[in-house]
Amino acid sequence: MKRCVLTLILLFLVAISLYPITTMAKAIVETSVEVDICIIGRDNHFVYKIPKQLHNNTPYNEMKNDIEASLANHWKVEGAHFETNQKDVAYTFFIGDLFQEKQDGQLKLSIPYRTLIGMFSEDESIQLRIMASKLTNWQINAKEWSTFGFVQPLTYLSEREYIYNGKVNELLQQRVAHFDGAIEKQQMILRSIMYFSFIIVQIFACLILSKRLKKRILQHPENMHQFRKLNYLYQLIPLLIVIAQITFLVMSGLLTAFGLFFSPGIDLLFIVGPILVSIILLPMFFVATENEISKELHDKTLGSDM
Repeated sequence: MKRCVLTLILLFLVAISLYPITTMAKAIVETSVEVDICIIGRDNHFVYKIPKQLHNNTPYNEMKNDIEASLANHWKVEGAHFETNQKDVAYTFFIGDLFQEKQDGQLKLSIPYRTLIGMFSEDESIQLRIMASKLTNWQINAKEWSTFGFVQPLTYLSEREYIYNGKVNELLQQRVAHFDGAIEKQQMILRSIMYFSFIIVQIFACLILSKRLKKRILQHPENMHQFRKLNYLYQLIPLLIVIAQITFLVMSGLLTAFGLFFSPGIDLLFIVGPILVSIILLPMFFVATENEISKELHDKTLGSDM
């Protein structure tokens, strides 16, 4: 009994000793400025997530204008807006001329840290997160990301992330970051072929399943009253193929790679085109099958009457 009481007292003391540390850690996270740089091709943008307590009574619209004025010293800001969240305010700025070079899969851009984060206090904690396509390789100032304190967490979506945590002053000392990137063309071509191959799989699936549906109804005409239910059932696999196609687009990195490699309009054609074709194929086969079934059942009925 005494041992149990002593154990409880010990756990209580450990919890009390850890509480201030946990509280301090939470405070640091909550007061840290987050800046996201999204290098995704078509809509390149910066997102500033500033905790509300760091605004120091500055109106949100005024904060937006101050950041936009700083960014306008180096880039063309095509649009800006902000939205309030529970703990912070997110400011988004769309950059029209982010890349100095974007040709044949070669990508170059420079980011002056003074322009990017010079509006914050130098001893302010900051998290800088850079998001780029999984199908691109990048270097900063011709060196590896880890050299400058960036880490690369595992991501499952179309973007690859590089995250830096530190003080504003530490980034300002680096002055300008020169990013050199290149699209992995072989991987992009291979995954593009796989992406377009979903259309072939969809054609075979629709062809086989629509024929099975037709055969089932013609062999058992009494099931015709359940045709709608059976029709949806046989369309389930083609529908899952469309979902798999969309998932592959997002997970493979093609969603952002197309935007980086192709000009606006063409990239959208490569992104949306195959999915639209797969979706259009689905009703085409089964509507045609429904018409064939109705016609053959009608002909059988006329034949039996004669």
